[in-house]
Amino acid sequence: MLNQEKLLLHMAWANQFVLDKLGQLTEEDWKLQLTKEDWSVQELANHIVLAAGGYAHRISGTAVSTGLDQKMVIPLPDLQKYCAEADEILRIESHKSDEINTYIRDGKNIERSRSTIISQSIHHATEHRAQISDTLKVHGIRILDLDEIDLWAFSDCAGEINSPE
Repeated sequence: MLNQEKLLLHMAWANQFVLDKLGQLTEEDWKLQLTKEDWSVQELANHIVLAAGGYAHRISGTAVSTGLDQKMVIPLPDLQKYCAEADEILRIESHKSDEINTYIRDGKNIERSRSTIISQSIHHATEHRAQISDTLKVHGIRILDLDEIDLWAFSDCAGEINSPE
């Protein structure tokens, strides 16, 4: 598989892995921030999921979740469901021909290629998963090791043959 498919499958797997780990947190842990200026763990998790839904909507026209806000307390099962739906839309859409998508952001028309939107979705999720990990570690909560969700770990989990016999 020599395209974005592997990266998108990895992203979906890693997102669910992280969300599953967040199920170990207390209600207070979800409010933790790296600094006073940074988003809380809840806001970061919401942002990963809501942004994935936004990217999916931009390229497919399908709304994954509506009426939700990053500042809300979105229940973990809902985050997991919305994230899985958005990640699958992104994966399916990645198999279509590249085209220019136009959308409005902050009152401006923005044009981006499908491939750029999909690539950004992968990068975006990765950076915010790292922020969640860092936030938890700063507060002494070591439930999320980023090496557990790297591409090597995904490859092993997916059952790929990774070494010659």
